[in-house]
Amino acid sequence: MRSAIVYSAFVAGASAHGLWIYTVGANKVTMPGLNVADGTPRDCVVNACGAQADTAIIRDMDIMNGVTSPLGKTQGNGNVDPAAVISVFMGRRKEAPANKGAQSSVGKEDALPGLLQRREERKRQIGNLFSGIANLPVVGVAGLGGVRKDYPVETVVRDSAGQGAKRGLPTCDDDGVISGVYRQVNQDGAGPLTAAIDPSSGGYDGKAFQSASIVQNMPGLGVGGLSLATNTEFPIKVKMPEGMVCNGKVGGAENVCIVRVRNQAAAGPFGGSGAFTQSPAARKRAIAYRLKKRFDVGREDEE
Repeated sequence: MRSAIVYSAFVAGASAHGLWIYTVGANKVTMPGLNVADGTPRDCVVNACGAQADTAIIRDMDIMNGVTSPLGKTQGNGNVDPAAVISVFMGRRKEAPANKGAQSSVGKEDALPGLLQRREERKRQIGNLFSGIANLPVVGVAGLGGVRKDYPVETVVRDSAGQGAKRGLPTCDDDGVISGVYRQVNQDGAGPLTAAIDPSSGGYDGKAFQSASIVQNMPGLGVGGLSLATNTEFPIKVKMPEGMVCNGKVGGAENVCIVRVRNQAAAGPFGGSGAFTQSPAARKRAIAYRLKKRFDVGREDEE
């Protein structure tokens, strides 16, 4: 009964979203999520101020009917095109995706004086998030387990431009686990999340996505993707299916996999996506697994 009351209260007041805001590689490369748009306010939580502009609405029916891309659509930028962020990150394109919707941020100007300081500050905060320095235990509807983070507007796409040309894409670890940061904007942007990975089409073919397990999820009331957290970032880890090999080409990058996550919010589902590639050891391990499976099947046929 108590859970029903809490859920009803959330549904009555919920109107927000969540997104995969960073992909965090085992190779220490951090990249913006594929639906992230510069200019999106990060210090408010309601739709009117533009806080929801780059959170993706990812609905199977819309994808199947060709209404949206397999990565969904956003209020501030329409259909999510994976090449937009990837090509900027790889130094192939100068114009960063920007919020074309509401941008009425209520905060003050960013006090950080320059690009390098913003990069270093993000690196420090993400490092703290994954190391557990700032973490509390993950607790369902309370939304504990993340770090609240407010700043005036998003600039990460522009700030990270060209980094991929120097350092490559983020990589999964040698066990095939890719890490990311999920930003919950408001109550119905919570978890738990589900995940899928596209190893071949670069995020353009909905049929290429395969279900993937989430080994580190975020809190929330599963029936509706709800929790008390707002403007809070959570570490997420997704494991590639056994034998999966990243072979996609998009935005000037090769051997690309696209990870997509979303919650169960009734108004959504809401979520986002990121690009990554495999570490050499993970790729070798996946290929060996596929060869073994092929050999085992061939041997069974002979018998």
